[in-house]
Amino acid sequence: MNLGVLTAKQYRVLEVIRVHFAMSKESPTVEELRCALGVKSLRTVTQYLDCLEQKGYIVRHKNMHRNIELRRSEGRGMPSAMTMSIPVVANVGCDDLSVFAQENYDEYLEVDKEIVDEGDGGVVAVRAVGDSMNDAGINSGDYVLIRFSNNADNGDRVAAIVDDMVTVKILQRTAEATILRPLSKDPQYKPIVLRRDFKIVGKVLCVVPGQNAEMTEVVPLKDEEQEW
Repeated sequence: MNLGVLTAKQYRVLEVIRVHFAMSKESPTVEELRCALGVKSLRTVTQYLDCLEQKGYIVRHKNMHRNIELRRSEGRGMPSAMTMSIPVVANVGCDDLSVFAQENYDEYLEVDKEIVDEGDGGVVAVRAVGDSMNDAGINSGDYVLIRFSNNADNGDRVAAIVDDMVTVKILQRTAEATILRPLSKDPQYKPIVLRRDFKIVGKVLCVVPGQNAEMTEVVPLKDEEQEW
């Protein structure tokens, strides 16, 4: 199944659950989670558990005191070694260069390690903004996994930073220039022409459809907003 994107607070709750499993070999109770997270209300904890369950990270069993089960687990409820969390570090402009390449660790993707471990170079996730690459399978709101690399072939989907902004386009190199081409039937999207020695920063590894990740964030109770 496709796991949903986690916000930073949701990710923290998941990590507390994982640590509890690792230490105690059993599920934490809601009260134990409340204490570990330092919040005042059990309702806040159950709201976060609702989100984790909806996004596919846990299952809760009715009529059980310790009712949390980690999905994709391996034996006695221990966290799976099959996945790793990748932070969503920036927005990426697929319309133009209007979105700054700024770090933004407010979300996480859970990614199969077989995908991330292939090849050299680190992997980051970015969120697409705009539809200039919709014919390449990248739509606004999608999450794009990018492997850092300076090497790419003509026709590859690449990420490039221009004037401190990041964009994803199709790479075309000629004898005179590097061209970053959109891939959309909409004529408003134009290629970006750069000097021949311009270097890309990464290649598109895969795309996570945005509709699988769009979930409403938990809004903590007013007195706990200051704590978190």
